[in-house]
Amino acid sequence: MSESESKLDELAWLSLTKPDTASIEALGLATDDVGEICDLSDGRVSFRDPEYAKERAVRHIQLAVIAPAAKTPIAMFKALQRCWLASGPARGDNLCGLALAQLHNSGEMDALQAAIEAVQEGGDAFTVSRGLSVSLPFFDEIDVPNLLILAGLVGPEALLHHAAGEWMKDHPSYLDEIIAGCLAIRSEGLAPLLRTALIRGTCVNKGSWLARIHALVADSNELVSLTAVEALGLLDWSDVEIEETEKAVEVIRAGLQSSVERRLATAVEAGLNLVSTAPGQHGLIDEIAALDRPYVVQQIGDHLAYRGKHLEVHPWYQQKIELLATKSGQGEGAYHGLDHILAARCKSSDKSASLRWLDMWAAANANDTPSLPQRFPELFEALAQDNEALGALLARWLKHDDIGIVKMARSVLDNLGLRERGSLAFPVSVLDGMSQPNLLHLVRRTLANVLREEQRISLVWSLTRTDSAESRTYPLVRDAMVNFVGYDYPTATREYLEAVVAKEGQAPAGQLAKQILEAMKKYYDALDALPLIEELRPLSEDRHRFAKEHHRLTNKAFEEASKNSIIRQIATTVHLKAGRSSFSMRDGEVGEKMHMSSMSHFMSLPRSESIDKVGSDLQRLHFNLDKDGDEQ
Repeated sequence: MSESESKLDELAWLSLTKPDTASIEALGLATDDVGEICDLSDGRVSFRDPEYAKERAVRHIQLAVIAPAAKTPIAMFKALQRCWLASGPARGDNLCGLALAQLHNSGEMDALQAAIEAVQEGGDAFTVSRGLSVSLPFFDEIDVPNLLILAGLVGPEALLHHAAGEWMKDHPSYLDEIIAGCLAIRSEGLAPLLRTALIRGTCVNKGSWLARIHALVADSNELVSLTAVEALGLLDWSDVEIEETEKAVEVIRAGLQSSVERRLATAVEAGLNLVSTAPGQHGLIDEIAALDRPYVVQQIGDHLAYRGKHLEVHPWYQQKIELLATKSGQGEGAYHGLDHILAARCKSSDKSASLRWLDMWAAANANDTPSLPQRFPELFEALAQDNEALGALLARWLKHDDIGIVKMARSVLDNLGLRERGSLAFPVSVLDGMSQPNLLHLVRRTLANVLREEQRISLVWSLTRTDSAESRTYPLVRDAMVNFVGYDYPTATREYLEAVVAKEGQAPAGQLAKQILEAMKKYYDALDALPLIEELRPLSEDRHRFAKEHHRLTNKAFEEASKNSIIRQIATTVHLKAGRSSFSMRDGEVGEKMHMSSMSHFMSLPRSESIDKVGSDLQRLHFNLDKDGDEQ
């Protein structure tokens, strides 16, 4: 091939993968060299015939990427991986896969054999299986023993079995040989290939292949039997006779009753998959939800949120979600799918269903007091943007008789505080429906559990917006603001109320703010008039020692809190005298250090905590033990 042809091939590759920067000058080409096949506009190069450009780009990969490394399979698959990563906007055209498939089909190389050698020589199994999986569906012929060997080498988690399934669609005559090979070896690495072949077989003849799968379900080898159960779940049951579907359901039900954990887990996954194409069998989800297993919520939730999202049109869909609200003892990652579903509903007209679900979940998990922001981050984001729903949730949870749910409300408030969400309010619609004892109870719980000054001030003041506030809530607000909020946070309370006076003037709310300010002034004027007793101040040496120890404990707490953070895993942190900085390392080279910047988060502590810690704790305990509706 001439040098100009090679450059045109490279130009085709660049025009597809880097269309904004592809340049004929950079390749040493002239306008006359490309005038017949390309258009030049504003410095950009584009081939008139996209298919022609792809042909040339494929040839460029074959000659410039694959050929130089063909004798070293590990290097060849690494080069293909880099080429795939560099393909950018042309990744969907699968140029790398087509290039390798053409060489395999022409007999210039055996791609399967090269992949086997690469793995056997220590190459990365994922890199090899990914490089082969994008080309395997385009192979004309394959050597089945080599396919089995490679599948066993790369393991069940690799991408190979999916690509092999795509190839089997057009080559059903190979199914018997593939299944015979899998049954002869019976290894974990070949199980996905066996499952894929069984599923593809039902596309050829559903009746005979279903009988074949049921025969394998009864196989004495657990690996084969469970693979057949998995295949039953993944079949398309939409056009199968009900008798055959019921037969598969019975197999899955038997697995759900098994005392063997692996068989039970396989039946759970198979049951959920079967319902995706046979929604009439949704009772299986109820049976799975009834299982006492820590993975049940995650399995059902993730399935309904992602793989089974099309099922939401059925009337039973919401009922299945509600089944999971009463499950407790789940891990932190158990709610990803449910979080996605509930967040979407919270943003829609079905918001009330999400909030009801949260209340049921909180009641079921009150003993463990899990954090709502941590378990349901997407739903929490939606709630944080909805002041009405957020305020109603806080009111319900703060007033709850179960102290565990009150602690969960406190976790929500803490997270909102970290986001600097200080302006909160109880909705008027919620306050209007409360009796006087209910309002008193809500105020007490707010004072006991809301520690951030902006949150406490805004939540207590929000009671002034309720119906008939002057007679119903003004006395409560006045007492709470003077004796608790204003006592604990005098500066913040004064600033907030002065803003209210400036805005409301002689309106009832403005008059109330003035009364509170006058009561606070009277208290602090008397306090300021007291003499300072210098003898009671700590010695300067003691203050210095306290400050030093506080600094040490703060650093220790920071290190403990951030030891598992993502920054610790991707970067090296260096402690400097002037503060903290960090730098990254890639391929053994140290990158530039980040600019040092100070960061801090602080919150004011209530005065009562430092003046009378025991009395403050007793008051908080009294308010938290108080039941809704009691007048004390």
